[in-house]
Amino acid sequence: MNHSSFVNAFYDFLDRIGYMHPIHPAMVHMPIAFVVGGTVFILLAGFERFHRFRFRVSAHYVLTLALLFWFPTVLFGIMDWQRYLGGAWLPIIKIKMVLAAVLLILLVIGVALGYRGTTSIRILAPIYGLCFATVLVLGYYGGQLVYAGLAPAGPAIYQAGEKVFDNNCTGCHAHGGNVIAPNLPLAGAPELTDFETFERFVRSPHMPDGSAGAMPPFTTSKISAKEARALYEYIKHVIVNPRPSKKTLHTGKD
Repeated sequence: MNHSSFVNAFYDFLDRIGYMHPIHPAMVHMPIAFVVGGTVFILLAGFERFHRFRFRVSAHYVLTLALLFWFPTVLFGIMDWQRYLGGAWLPIIKIKMVLAAVLLILLVIGVALGYRGTTSIRILAPIYGLCFATVLVLGYYGGQLVYAGLAPAGPAIYQAGEKVFDNNCTGCHAHGGNVIAPNLPLAGAPELTDFETFERFVRSPHMPDGSAGAMPPFTTSKISAKEARALYEYIKHVIVNPRPSKKTLHTGKD
């Protein structure tokens, strides 16, 4: 079983037991919370009136937990990226990966220096502060990825397509745009001429000149024919033509 098959099988299992959401947003609270806690403790350790040694030790333990949770959090982030965004190299994804690497380096340095027990608080505090700033920026871009890309809500008859769009397309085509190729939004796309053309394209996507683009192919194991039809209807009647519609879902050709 290759990597992609394993990821799909894992998420398919979660779907069957009722968990149908990305895992990374739930996991990411752990390292963020530990970084924030460690920063508070190391700042308290700088005040003579407090039990400086106890706070220093607490800060080290908490930062160690942040380092440990970094690994599963990033792992599930990569898996979510593969599952829900098709591994597309969005600008925000690149930024988050760089920041995650920076955070790892800072955490390793902070834990290593704290383990020695003789490093000055004046040296440790800036490192903790940089960890804190990094998780803040990571949280900001994570919010941009999740909330700025919400699929527009449509009538109830298009909710099935909205769900498919939200799970597979919204990262690159938020509100009908195109993050990878801004000059190729969904509105006016020739692939929306009819459902047959649309389905052929999503099964084997390509750029207008015929070259391979960043969009991954959505096979029937990823999006079924029924889901592709619902997705087409949603894009065409909610995103491309957002005005309220009294139409029902098409069951035949356009």
